[in-house]
Amino acid sequence: MQGGTIVSFTTVRHPPAGFPDTPVKLGLVALDSGIQVIGQIIGENAMIGDRVAPRLRLARIHPQGLRIYEVAYESLARVAEEDAFVFEGYLLALTGPSGVGKSTVSKILSKALSEYVTPVPILTTREAKEGDDGEYIYIAHEEFVALQDRGLLAASTHIPSTSENRLYGYRTSDITNIWKSGRMPVVVTEMHLLQGLSRTFGRRAILSCGLLPPGSSRRAMLSQLLHRLRTRGRDSEQSIADRVKNASADLDFFDYRKELFDHLLINDDIDTLIDTLKGHVLRTQEETH
Repeated sequence: MQGGTIVSFTTVRHPPAGFPDTPVKLGLVALDSGIQVIGQIIGENAMIGDRVAPRLRLARIHPQGLRIYEVAYESLARVAEEDAFVFEGYLLALTGPSGVGKSTVSKILSKALSEYVTPVPILTTREAKEGDDGEYIYIAHEEFVALQDRGLLAASTHIPSTSENRLYGYRTSDITNIWKSGRMPVVVTEMHLLQGLSRTFGRRAILSCGLLPPGSSRRAMLSQLLHRLRTRGRDSEQSIADRVKNASADLDFFDYRKELFDHLLINDDIDTLIDTLKGHVLRTQEETH
């Protein structure tokens, strides 16, 4: 009976005998304890990355009349309805695999356009590491889960790791306070955080930029990421292996969720990339004034 995050799911349209005749949505859920389970997902709009809560649910009725219950998982996602969309301001999302340079780009851009953009602090349950440079707010696992359950996080995710339990998220209040100051919030995201932000604020509110490593092939891109992760000297070899594995899924995400991105940019030359992002931000700010 723990909450968690949807990692993947599928719909069984022809359940076996003894189960309800209607289609059943089964999902792989990463629980707050770090273990993963398979269970029924409740909620028509459930998506990968959604926060879920456990619910006791009738699973099937035995031929002898015995009613069998099991734990199912209800999506807690707050879907932003297009018809009820209220525009508060644009949010700049920098999305990409670990090692592509998201944090560096966010820091440089925020200094270069300090009158227009402000970075949003990332909440995380992982331990502080040398080189983090102030972008994180470190909180206990229990506190993070409490914020999720109270609906105070605009987006959250559990990033798989064999060495530590890593939860990441953004507080809604941190983003809205930046809007109130007249600036554009800048967030560093991955696939689940981007989807969560899109559901919370609406896709139209996000200036979404995907960052890719240089390389003419998938293998070359992953090789570049591996080199950068080792060069920065912040992670163990096991952590680097985890991050490269996750990066492969991140690269797939650019293909099968193209609608979530306004621009895909290659981080080959940092100066060129920053100039391109400046142009996108300033044009977007002009549209809102």
